[in-house]
Amino acid sequence: MNAHNPMSRVLAAALLSASIAFAASADDLRNVKRGELVPSCKLAAIDGTVIDSEAMKGSVVVYVCLSAEQRRSEQAAADSQQVVAALSGEPVKLVHLTADVVQRAYFEKLRQEKGITASLAFDADRAFYGKLGLIAFPTTIIVNKEGKLGNVISLHGNDYKTLLDAHVRHALGKIDDKQLREMLAAKPTEKSSPKSAASAHRSLARLMREKGQLDQAKAELKKGLALNADDREAMLDLAELSIMTKEYDEADAMVEKVLAVQSDHRRAKQIKGAALFKRGRLDEAEKLLNEALDLNPSPELCHYYLGEIAEQRGRKDEALSHYREALKRFVHDTPPAGAATPTEKPAEQPAPKK
Repeated sequence: MNAHNPMSRVLAAALLSASIAFAASADDLRNVKRGELVPSCKLAAIDGTVIDSEAMKGSVVVYVCLSAEQRRSEQAAADSQQVVAALSGEPVKLVHLTADVVQRAYFEKLRQEKGITASLAFDADRAFYGKLGLIAFPTTIIVNKEGKLGNVISLHGNDYKTLLDAHVRHALGKIDDKQLREMLAAKPTEKSSPKSAASAHRSLARLMREKGQLDQAKAELKKGLALNADDREAMLDLAELSIMTKEYDEADAMVEKVLAVQSDHRRAKQIKGAALFKRGRLDEAEKLLNEALDLNPSPELCHYYLGEIAEQRGRKDEALSHYREALKRFVHDTPPAGAATPTEKPAEQPAPKK
C-alpha cells in the first residue's frame, strides 16, 4: 500500500481496528478488571420498573448481557435463571441486560416460553455497555457484595451452569478459594454433540484471534475440525489466520477443500484472492477478487485489495474508486468478525511499464 495515499491509510486503519477491537482478556471486561468497582447504572426494565445498581448493594449481582435472536444468549438467559433460582433465600440479584430495545416482543416471547422471571433491563443508548467494555455476547458478569467485579463468563458453553454456580457461591462466601477450584475442575454433567463442541472451539478461536493470539486460535480451530471435519466456515477461519501468519500453503489447502465441494463459495474465493495478493500474483488475485466481488462476500475487503492492485499498477483513479467504495461499505456494513485484515505488503512486483 502506498504510504503517501491518505485514503488507503485511513481504510487500512479502519479495517485493522475492526479486527482488534476486542483485544481484552476473555475473563475480563475491556474497561473493568476483576477486583475493580463496577460502574453504577439506572436502567428501565421491561415491566416498567427501574433497575438501580445502588439499591442492590450488599447483594451479589449477576448481570447477563444478551443479544436478541442469538441461541447462546437464549441459553444463558434460561440457565442463569435456573442457577439463581436454586440459590433461593441467598442475597443474589439476577438482571438480564440488552441494548436491543426494538426487540421487546422477541424478549417477551422468550421469557414466557422459558419461564424467565429475572428482571430485564434495557440499555437503550449502550451507555452502561460502554462503561463495562463488553467483549462478546452473551457475557455474564458477577459482582460481589462490595460492588466489585468478581468474575466474567464470556459466551455460553456446556459448563456454563457449573461456572456460574461456583462463582456466585464464592462471591456469597459459601465456598473458599480451594472449593472454588474444585468446582471449576468438575466435569459438566451434560455432554454436548461433536458439532456443538466444535462450535465452542470456533467461538473460543474467535476470541483468541481478537486478542491477537493467532497460534492459539489456530489450535482451537484445528480441535474443532477434528470433531467436525466438514465445517467449511471453520476451515476458512483457519485459512484467514494462516494468511495473517504468512503460512500461505496452509491457507491454500483449507480453501481448496472448500472449493472442491462448492466451487463458487464466495468467501473461499475472496480468501484465495487475498492469498494470491499476498504472494504477489496480482493478475490471478485481481481476477478472483472480481469474481468474489460479484458474489458479494465482504465487498469492503474485495474493494480494498482491488484498490491495492490498481495502485501498484499505477491506475490511481481506479484505486481511489475502490478505496472510496470500501470505506463507504465499511461505514454502513461493519466487516464480519472472521474477516482477514490486510496488514502486510505482498511480494514486490516490477514497476508497471509506461
